[in-house]
Amino acid sequence: MTRAFRWLWKTGILSTFLAGLFALLPIVITVGIMAWCGGLLRGWLGPESSVGKALFQLGLRFVTDPTVATILGWTIVLISIWLLGALLKSIGKKRFELTFNAAVERIPLVNVLYRPVAQVVEMLQHDPTDKMQDTKVVYFTLGPKGGSGFLGLLVSDQVYRFNGETCRIVYVPTAPLPMSGAVVFAPADSVHPVDMKVDDLMKISLSIGVMSSKVIPARYVVPPGEVGCAEDRVNDIHSAIGHPPR
Repeated sequence: MTRAFRWLWKTGILSTFLAGLFALLPIVITVGIMAWCGGLLRGWLGPESSVGKALFQLGLRFVTDPTVATILGWTIVLISIWLLGALLKSIGKKRFELTFNAAVERIPLVNVLYRPVAQVVEMLQHDPTDKMQDTKVVYFTLGPKGGSGFLGLLVSDQVYRFNGETCRIVYVPTAPLPMSGAVVFAPADSVHPVDMKVDDLMKISLSIGVMSSKVIPARYVVPPGEVGCAEDRVNDIHSAIGHPPR
């Protein structure tokens, strides 16, 4: 098996295959993400979902053909949304929202769910540059010294204290969908600013790390020679204290 692998590599067959594979990888990842999102939307809004069945029943009130009934149901919903937008423009969006929100706030349980969702939707309506203007890319660690390190977004300069420990709120995007990340209360003394753009951090997540060498500034890249020296120093320290070298 090893000989076959070496032969494939020496003849260039394997390297040529890998070149084609990495050329297609961005397209494959993009299609995969789109397919995943499409499947998620189909589960929420497709013909077999609760919303899809309700729209189908709505269309059946006017036509008998199943396909036409579904299309008609969606048409009615889209027109209704457009009419609502026109109404908001005419009477004032803020006035309508304040009245509606005040009514929802009086409903037990519903108000607990509605309030945070409304805040997120309101944030999404703003200009993306406004949302990100106070967001900074940071590096932080979790666990004991030398533990796992993460790149994330410092969403606020506010410092909090829990159980006697000061911390900051950092959003950590995940791959390949950055928006499915986690909110972490990281130790304040472990959070350090990184001279990177938010878009570059998103590129790292979307490319599952493949774009790291292109978007991370050169000042943060360790030359290969220094990596070897650092490993030798670590091994010398381990040998001196009686631990086996790594």
